[in-house]
Amino acid sequence: MMTTQDRETKVVYSYSSGGAGWFIAILLLIVLGIGGLYLYNSGALTDSNDVNVTIDVPDEVVPTAPAE
Repeated sequence: MMTTQDRETKVVYSYSSGGAGWFIAILLLIVLGIGGLYLYNSGALTDSNDVNVTIDVPDEVVPTAPAE
């Protein structure tokens, strides 16, 4: 005995992009732009900053050899 199926299976493809992904991408670009502007205005990206490092090393103390 053969049964026939009356229903059809339909596959629906959706190619729409999500709005939340675009919102996050634009928000990330804005944050990176503001951060870059802050770094540029604070002088962190220029070579005008001079850094001088001085290290003072104490004199080496050499123990004397014991008398024999």
